Amino acid sequence: YMIRFQKILLPVDVNTDPAKQLDAAIKMAHTYKSEIILMYVVPDGGLHEEIAQIIKKAVTESLNEIRNTLTNHKIKVQEPIIAFGNVVESIIQKSNSEGIDLLLLGARNKKTREKYKLGVISEQIIRASDIPVYVVSNNSKDAFDNILCPVDFSEPSKRALQKGMLWAQKYNAKLRIITIYEPLTYVSKRIDIDLEQENANRLKSIKKDMQTFLGEFDLSGIKHTVEIKNGKIEEKILHAIKKHQVDLLIMGTHGRTRLSRFFMGSVTQKVIREMPCSFITTK
Repeated sequence: YMIRFQKILLPVDVNTDPAKQLDAAIKMAHTYKSEIILMYVVPDGGLHEEIAQIIKKAVTESLNEIRNTLTNHKIKVQEPIIAFGNVVESIIQKSNSEGIDLLLLGARNKKTREKYKLGVISEQIIRASDIPVYVVSNNSKDAFDNILCPVDFSEPSKRALQKGMLWAQKYNAKLRIITIYEPLTYVSKRIDIDLEQENANRLKSIKKDMQTFLGEFDLSGIKHTVEIKNGKIEEKILHAIKKHQVDLLIMGTHGRTRLSRFFMGSVTQKVIREMPCSFITTK
C-alpha cells in the first residue's frame, strides 16, 4: 500500500496568514514529490465586473507571492487558480477535475463568539470530499512525534490506519492506535441482566475484534501502542490527544452513502470541530 500525493490542492485565504499551511505544504511536497495547485475562491454575490477585476488583480498578486515562496523551496507549482462562486462547490469541483490526491487546508483564527474552532467551510469541504483532507492547526509543530489513529474496525478505519502507519514511518513518529467502546450503564429494572458481566463480555469481544483487525497489518518496525478504552468516544479521543500531546490525528469517515459499524461518522465530526491538533480525514 503506497500513498501517492502527486497533486495537492492548496485553497488559501489571502486575508489570513497562511504560514502554517505553507509549512505543511512544503513538507508534504518534499516528502511525496508533489505538485502544488494554489487556489482562491471569491464568493460571488453578483459582483460588478469592475469590482471583480480589482479583486482578481489583488488576489493574483497575493497568490503569486505564495507561489514564489513555494518555488524558492524547489517545489513544482501550477498556475494559481482564481474562481468565482460557491467556495465549497468550487474547491470540490476543482479537486475532481484536476485529479487531486490531497486537499490541504489551513485552520482559521477562531473568533471568540464562535462555538467551534473548525470553520464551517472546512467542515463542509471534509463532508463533501471523496479524497483525504488535511487540516493544519495554527499550533502545529515542524515535526510529527505522536500520531493518533482511532479505529472502529471498519473499512474507513483500515484506510486511516494504513495512512497512519506510513506517516509514522516517514516521520519516525509514535503511532497510537485506540478504540473506544461505550459501556452499558443502565437497563430497565424489568430486564434481568448483570451489567458487570455484560461489560466484561463486551470488553472481551472488543479485544478479540482488535486482534483480528490488527492481524491484517504489519506493524513491525513501527513504534506503536494499542489501547482499548471505555467511555464517551469523542471525549476519550480528545483526552488522548491532550494527554499524549498528539501532533496529528488520522481518522476515517464514512462515505455519503454508507454508515460504518460503530462511530466513524458523527464522532469524527464532533472531534474535528474542536480542532485539537492538525488532522487528516480519509474516506
